[in-house]
Amino acid sequence: MNSLLGESADKRVSFKAGEHIPELDGLRGFAIFMVLIWHYFYAQIWSLPGTQLVYIKQALGFTWCGVDLFFVLSGFLIAGILIDNKDKTVYFRTFYMRRICRIFPLYYLCLSLFFVLMYIGLDEVAPFDKMFQMDQAVPLWSYGVYLQNVFMGNANSFGPEWLAVTWSLAIEEQFYLFFPLFIRFIPGPRLPYIFILFIVLAVCLRTTMPGFAAYINTLWRADSLMIGALLAYSVRQAGFIERVTNHRRLVYSIFSVFLVAALLTNFGSARPFSLPLTYLWLAILFALLILICVTFKDGFFPRIFRSRILIWLGSISYGVYLFHQPVSGIVHGLIRYAPPYIASWFDAMVTLLSLFVTLVLAHVSYNYFEKVIIRFGRSFSYS
Repeated sequence: MNSLLGESADKRVSFKAGEHIPELDGLRGFAIFMVLIWHYFYAQIWSLPGTQLVYIKQALGFTWCGVDLFFVLSGFLIAGILIDNKDKTVYFRTFYMRRICRIFPLYYLCLSLFFVLMYIGLDEVAPFDKMFQMDQAVPLWSYGVYLQNVFMGNANSFGPEWLAVTWSLAIEEQFYLFFPLFIRFIPGPRLPYIFILFIVLAVCLRTTMPGFAAYINTLWRADSLMIGALLAYSVRQAGFIERVTNHRRLVYSIFSVFLVAALLTNFGSARPFSLPLTYLWLAILFALLILICVTFKDGFFPRIFRSRILIWLGSISYGVYLFHQPVSGIVHGLIRYAPPYIASWFDAMVTLLSLFVTLVLAHVSYNYFEKVIIRFGRSFSYS
């Protein structure tokens, strides 16, 4: 048991606000790893009942919730930044400029490339048509203002496959737009009640108005973001980390219960995201994992998430997220003249090639494009 909990169970660890936590970079890498497994393998593998591939797909099924981990991480990190700087005179300018420099350039570059390729007629070429097939109920302008998730929900459609994953970016941007107002103008001691209010509201909305729209609309998914924010607030309160370290085994035990239950939902007959409480359960699970990573640095999980490969993957995760579906569609279309699909070893090799191209593009993008603009964004200081 001590090997799982860490070598020194009595060691006291303090949380320092504003400190860079490499384990969270690794967690981000793990989140994008799950997204890749879900889209590149689970969603592409074709299997007949009773074959070994059925069991492989079943084992990979839990990776559908990689985006949920991203949401909880965003809530934790963004809330922490805002809480630490809520009284600064340049609070709004600095936060929004940094977010704009981090999110906008690559997003609008990918969006522009989509428009150009559609304009030159690639949407009429057979293997690429689904990548560009627009749904009239999801207007192009909605992608430019991060409202596509609202229209997607009304249309019961993800829209063109090239832009399908952007529903989660819309949720994040809507969160970034309004959340700083809560932190700035609501007194600190009242913040947890606001977070809990949105958590309860999200569960109520999913219960009373379920369906596809509940999967991709911000208020319906607010519990993941707000649980991360609630954790960010809690770790900054006097005595909280000490109480957590004093009950290390209890924390791991609760985490284990949530993990086992979450994994079991993967084997149920209903789609996991059709269950109203599933997102709440996952948000608590991922919040506990974050708490373990920031508190028990000598433990099993923090050591895993400090691995170089996961930290590297976390650093390029934004590019990977935006590129992976377009690259998959283009590579399969050029080589197999068909949409992404795995029915043979050759198909699997094409998917692995897509993965390689995605990682290379994301690495180049981060180091030679994104990082330059991020550095400029950081010139806007809170101090």
